[in-house]
Amino acid sequence: MTPFIDLHTHSTCSDGLLTPTALLTLAARRGLAAIALTDHDTVAGLDEALAHSRVTGIEILPGIEISSTLDGVSLHILGYGFNHEHPGFLAFVERLQQARRNRNQGILERLHALGISITSEELAQIAGDQVGRPHFARLLVQKGRAKNTQDAFSRYLKRGGPAFVEHVKPQAHEVISRITEANGLAVLAHPACSDPGLEKIPDLVAQLTDCGLAGLEAIYPTHSKKVSRFLQALAAQHGLLLSGGTDYHGDTHSVTPLGGNTKTIRVPLQLLHDIKQRLENTDVGQG
Repeated sequence: MTPFIDLHTHSTCSDGLLTPTALLTLAARRGLAAIALTDHDTVAGLDEALAHSRVTGIEILPGIEISSTLDGVSLHILGYGFNHEHPGFLAFVERLQQARRNRNQGILERLHALGISITSEELAQIAGDQVGRPHFARLLVQKGRAKNTQDAFSRYLKRGGPAFVEHVKPQAHEVISRITEANGLAVLAHPACSDPGLEKIPDLVAQLTDCGLAGLEAIYPTHSKKVSRFLQALAAQHGLLLSGGTDYHGDTHSVTPLGGNTKTIRVPLQLLHDIKQRLENTDVGQG
């Protein structure tokens, strides 16, 4: 059987529903050869994932997903294979975490102004290490202020909503630079989610490539075959690697099961080999 991989997954260390250990256990059950743990703005789950990978035999590619901006477009950058103990990178991640904490405090204050009492303690109880808007949404449902999490976003938390607070994001070129300094590779996540018409993406990718971008996430559940082919051609044009993943957050929070299936997407193991080859060449280049 052809081995498959999933290079875009989330755990309870950000907004996923499974712990890193449970994620690896599920990956083993689904017969995957490898996964990348790419939690939002944090590396908190990587030590646990790496330890459990030795138990399950599932290879782990250290990863992260960082929200950024370029020319007014919100972009998510995946980092792969970096040194997750690199002091400069950890200082950068702490800065991202502080920006998240500031945003969450702002959301709390706006909800209080609307007469909705949610405490930091309640958020920490359901979120663990990192609080995000999905956790606010779950509490709004629990408190009867929304029918479901989608309703909570629509009513309070979406851009322009009464409790929305802007997420202060770093510039994309800085994110790429920080990942590269930690001996990793930067990959643009789900490009069609940032720019559904793909009108701006060619220019943005050209700019990002000049800044050190290493790859594009061409295989993604909501990317049509046509979009995927477009991104593969764009990657070839710029000498970029290809990546792919399900953006798995847990069965009830994802459109696609971990690792995908024949009806959605499958990510071939060869993409991981290509990424590792580039990482090895990068290490050699940096002496």
